[in-house]
Amino acid sequence: MIPRIIHQTWKTDIIPEQFRAWCRTWTEINPGWERQVWSDRRLLEFVAAQYPDFLEIYCSLPSGVMRADVGRYMLLHHFGGLYADIDTECLGTLDALAAERRVVLSLEPSTHWHPIASQRGLPYLVFNGIMASPAGHPFWLHVLELMRKNSHARNVIDATGPCLLTAAQLSFPEPSRICVAPSSLFNGRDRHGNEPDGDKGTERIARHYWAGSWLKKSRKRSAANMLKREFRRLRHLMTRGEFLDPVRARASVDQAAVAASPSTGENLAILIPLRDAAEHIEPCLAQISRLDIPAERIKLVFCEGDSVDESWERLNALVAPMRSKYRDVILLRKTVGTRFVHAERWKNAVQRERRSGIAKVRNHLIDCGIDASDDWVLWIDADVWKYPSDIVSKLKATGARIAAPHCVKHHGGPSFDQNTFITVNADRDHAYYRDLNDGLYMPPANRGRRLFLDDLRHSEVVPLDSVGGTMLLVDAALHRGGLRFPEAPYEYLIETEGFGRLARDLGIRIAGLPNVEVLHVPW
Repeated sequence: MIPRIIHQTWKTDIIPEQFRAWCRTWTEINPGWERQVWSDRRLLEFVAAQYPDFLEIYCSLPSGVMRADVGRYMLLHHFGGLYADIDTECLGTLDALAAERRVVLSLEPSTHWHPIASQRGLPYLVFNGIMASPAGHPFWLHVLELMRKNSHARNVIDATGPCLLTAAQLSFPEPSRICVAPSSLFNGRDRHGNEPDGDKGTERIARHYWAGSWLKKSRKRSAANMLKREFRRLRHLMTRGEFLDPVRARASVDQAAVAASPSTGENLAILIPLRDAAEHIEPCLAQISRLDIPAERIKLVFCEGDSVDESWERLNALVAPMRSKYRDVILLRKTVGTRFVHAERWKNAVQRERRSGIAKVRNHLIDCGIDASDDWVLWIDADVWKYPSDIVSKLKATGARIAAPHCVKHHGGPSFDQNTFITVNADRDHAYYRDLNDGLYMPPANRGRRLFLDDLRHSEVVPLDSVGGTMLLVDAALHRGGLRFPEAPYEYLIETEGFGRLARDLGIRIAGLPNVEVLHVPW
């Protein structure tokens, strides 16, 4: 059962005066319970002694908040008892908890769920500010292993906090060994001091005061920031160039195709754009041959353009012996005339021209490579060198009409295709307009406005706002219905990013699979 010990953590041995009265309530109301305060130094020594396998990842966590999260999970696993943030006040006896054999958690207040939970495909959020557990409960090792897998997450709530804990609770194989109570048990009021209607009159053991809430407060709009915003917005309007009208772009897609159910057919068209990819063609074909789909169901469509190597010649030579093997093989060429130094292809200055050219090639593949016989389209870049043989089945199993795996350079590594993302901060403030160049929104990855799939390995399937094209499964009816890759910016996004945003705006579900990885060549 849950031992009578209360754990609290703080940076040093001395808890600030503002929290001391709240901390005292835990033992004043529960005199038979022992209270332990863990400083950062004491917690480090505990982790080193009791969890050496996790010491390296614990020390590599970029913030003290993350280490405090991980430390509390380890304390509950090793000692058991109750963990409470120092900005929590005890309101009632803990005797009922002491009789529990389950891990006892509570929900976050429901006002905290949106949009954090929905963005990550979670039904709710579990609170990690107060938790109780028997010693040695296997749930905490499950949490720690999930944390290890999600080690590239940039945001504390995904790396170690409530989203990680929620995903662990949902995926734990023995759900009957966890009690998830209403939020009122440990925090009946949200960070604004409001009591959720559904929790009124229910049991309360504690209250959380949200003194150091991980939920960011709204930023005040200063006059200086408003002037910056207006200046940058006007600069953008003068330099954005040609763009797609959003209303017309959405109206150009057949609504019957949008409203249709996912295809139940089995015919697959694999569409591959090529540029300077001569060295990748043979291994690309070999990998396709390993798919667990009968070759007579597969159509191969290649489009080469603007190459300066022997891509076209090698493609023809390698494909010729395969024409009788597959349902069809189509070779296309499309010259768009873009010129840039290959090593500098990621620079912002070339993105509009470069990605507009790629969109034109992709749309040429749609126009000349897809017909009524195709049920699904699998886009593959030739330099994606390894993926599961059942990748198509995994993507279709999401039930979504557009689905993307996680493209990385090595298993468990950071996301390579950062065009696949979830938008978590859409505020069009001065910082937003700072990152608009040539009519494209291109914030750096560390700006905190997007979640990539390496932030979300705690979840199996997540809803996406944008997609990359390294590998992408699309219901062919959507392409036939006019869903194309924007060649000019749509809502400040272009090519695959614009495609994903347009699909989302049309109400088409897009699924991302953070734990289904495909490998891109590591250069």
